[in-house]
Amino acid sequence: MATNAIYNINSIDAGDLTSSSATMKYPVGSSLVIKEEGKAQPSGFIYVKAHAGFATVGTPFEITAGSGGDAECITKAIATLASGAQIGFNTHAVTTGEYFFAQVSGILTAAAKAGITAGDFVKVDNTETDVETDGTTLTVNSIGMAKTSTASSAISLAIIPGRTVTISA
Repeated sequence: MATNAIYNINSIDAGDLTSSSATMKYPVGSSLVIKEEGKAQPSGFIYVKAHAGFATVGTPFEITAGSGGDAECITKAIATLASGAQIGFNTHAVTTGEYFFAQVSGILTAAAKAGITAGDFVKVDNTETDVETDGTTLTVNSIGMAKTSTASSAISLAIIPGRTVTISA
């Protein structure tokens, strides 16, 4: 009878949450939850490979299945999806093709459109590279809640843990 190993990341190198690498250091798709100093809620991360044309820090992207090989869990540009999109953010500079821990829950700084008010739910729309207001009621599009109003094209965002969303056109 064949056996499978159970793999849990118990620890990572201290700098790996804030760096990326051309070489895979952990199994792609591995996830971890940590309590970062100075943040009220734990932050969730998933180890992924960056897609072509990867964006700047704080830009949302979808996490999806790759085409095989060593990239079974990759990022891709936001596109219309009826349901089930997992949204992630890079918290540091990442180059196309590099491996890194994408933040999928917790508090982070996200690129944002003008007009978001602290307490608004936020969403991403097809082909967008920032978050925008989704109103004051949680919808199937909401990825989290703005902790601050838009300032300098960014907000402090609390991402709802385990949330998958609909991405509208």
